[in-house]
Order: sequence, then C-alpha cells, then structure tokens
Amino acid sequence: MDSQSSAELGSTRIILVRHGQTTFNAEGRYQGRSDESMLTAKGYRSAYQTGVALQRIPIDAIYTSPLQCAIETTQEIIKGIDPQNKSLLKFNIDRNLTEIDLPTWQGKSFEDVRHNFAAEYKCWQQRPHQFQINSPDADAGYHLRVATALKQCFPVLNLYEQAQQFWQTILPRHRGKTILVVSHGGTNRALIGSALNLSPAQYHTIQQSNCGISILNFPASSLSAKLSGLNLTSHLGEILPKLKAGKQGLRLLLLPLDAIASNQIQHLAFLKPVSIDFSLTSELCISQEITANLLQNHPTTVQLQVSRHNFPLVWQQTIDSRPSSISTNTLVTGLVVASSAIIKCILGQILRLNAHNLWRLQLNSGDLSIVHYPLGDNFPVSQTINLSDTQIKIL
Repeated sequence: MDSQSSAELGSTRIILVRHGQTTFNAEGRYQGRSDESMLTAKGYRSAYQTGVALQRIPIDAIYTSPLQCAIETTQEIIKGIDPQNKSLLKFNIDRNLTEIDLPTWQGKSFEDVRHNFAAEYKCWQQRPHQFQINSPDADAGYHLRVATALKQCFPVLNLYEQAQQFWQTILPRHRGKTILVVSHGGTNRALIGSALNLSPAQYHTIQQSNCGISILNFPASSLSAKLSGLNLTSHLGEILPKLKAGKQGLRLLLLPLDAIASNQIQHLAFLKPVSIDFSLTSELCISQEITANLLQNHPTTVQLQVSRHNFPLVWQQTIDSRPSSISTNTLVTGLVVASSAIIKCILGQILRLNAHNLWRLQLNSGDLSIVHYPLGDNFPVSQTINLSDTQIKIL
C-alpha cells in the first residue's frame, strides 16, 4: 500500500468513505436523515475491512456524520486500523456530514417512491438541481409545526451548501494533514462535487458504494481539489463496483496508458473473470500490445482499433444521440485502452468538466476507471477512478 506525506506537498488529503450497508440499504428504502437504519452484519464486516485497508496510511483526524450508521462505521474502521490508537478514538461528529434531507421519502421503498411520487422522482433523477420536496417548516410556530406545516426545499442544492460549509470549516484547521471523513452516499457525492466545482446538476454522475473509498487532494489554502481516487471497493473483495442503476446498458473499462510497459499491468489480473464484449484501442503500439495481453483470457472479445484522435468526442456524441443506441436489456462491457489525455476527456464529458478543469482528475497510468451508461434517460455514472487491486494508493 502506497502512501506519501501530504505535508511534503503542502496539500490536505481527504479519505472519504461511505458508511457500511444498513438495514434500509438492504431493504431498498430511502434513508434521508432517519436514524432508524442500522448497520447490517455485512456493514460491520465491510467497515472493518476498510480499516484494515487503511492501516498503513497515517491519519491525523477523523470526522463523521452524526447518524448512527456512520458512527458505527467509523468505530469499526478504527478497530481495523488500530483500536489502541487513542487519537483516532476521539473522532469528531459534524452535522454538515448528515445525509441529504428527504423528509417525505425517508423510510419508503424505492418502488413506492417511483410509483407514488412519479413527477418528483422524475425530476430527482433527471434534474436533481431543480428537485423540490416538502419539508417541515422550522420557522413556523410550535402549533403550526405540530400541525405539520410544510414548505418546499431543494434537497440537492441545500446539500451542496452544507458540503461547502464543511470544507470551509475543516480545511483551514487541518492544512497539510490527512483526514478521514465517514459520511453517506448523497453527502459524499456533494462533497466531491463541490470540491471539483461540479454543478449540482451532475449529482447522480458519481457513484458511492457502501464503504467505497474516494480520495481528494486540496492544494494549500484552496477549497478546490484534485480527485485521485473514486469509489475504490477492491478492498471489500469486489472485482468491480456493483452497478447501481440496473444491470443493463453499456459499461466501459477505461485504461489510461502513458509510457508503461506491458509487464507493469500485472495488478489488472483481477479482470480475468470479467466478461468483456469488445475493446477499443488507440493506434499507439503500446496500447495494442497491452490490450492483447489483457485479453488473452477473453477469446470472444471483438477487438477494434481507432485512429481518430477525437474519438472520445465522437463516442460521446454517439452515446448522447442514441434513440437507444444500447437497446438491449443486457449489460455490454467494453475495454478502452488509450492515453491518459483521452481517458480524461471521456470522464470529463460525463462529469461535465470543461477542458480547463480536467487537471482535477488525477489519473494513474495503468489503473482502471469505469463508467456506466444505463438504459433510458438516466445519467451516465462514473463508477470508479484509479482502481487497481486491493491496494489503496494515496497520491
């Protein structure tokens, strides 16, 4: 496991973890800010595994959401790191890490919300920055609150403001340090989005799995970050992150290569059991050589070569213009091997990062990134960035 002193570079490292699986997660229910959802046995186990994966990384402070599932996850992570470390045992609870507020949805099943809140659900999925929901009016008098006085709120926009407040508070306090933050799927997406200056409209384009690890690097005195790891789950024994938006559509395995030898991709041996339907390879000789090595155990994969330098743009236009270019009800998986610049373009198009902001994606040559294009009008999703094997690399 690689680590590097963040103090050397004067930047602040954030290791961001979503809580372990909860009862509501397992039952397919919205949690929101309800504190009734508790960790399952799998949730406890995954949290401990996460702590073990972080053992060799020096952590200066820990912050967690006040909800019980996040606190329990934090306690299990600490057990996995070092239960004798008294400084870690004194973690900080921060209300700005609370999950997104969905008062009329929390506790309800996903299916219930899709059917009984159809218009709101469609807005939530397609225009999260415009999504509104009824919320108890905290400014109303006592008798009105008892009578469930409601007002409209914008949960995603409010969550982004909450995330920005968190960064503004803790970053000046921990300059040059490494901080572990344990929170929720929605909150983590807002924390990452606000740190990368992504629009709240892109809220659903970032995946956060239970106990997935993401890594942000904030340069000194900056509230904007570089992303060097997104939703890393290999320490949990998963080959690839599980699909959240249905097991259909198109999944791309993106492999950036820059001056890397074919014998330096041994850490990608975990792809052997993954079904790969096709590959796209740039005209670089090294790309073709490494693609051939990776696909030795995939004799049925259709191998294609692309010579156009702007093929990410052409590819994205093809995806965006599909009536449904992926109309099959199965999952199609493709491997794309190209330069880091090309892979950054593909990821940037999904996250809606313009060319001037692509520096925020810190790709490791030879590590895997994965994107998923679900069926229908759902957003494409960045599932993971810089996935390798069981190592968590803090760069």
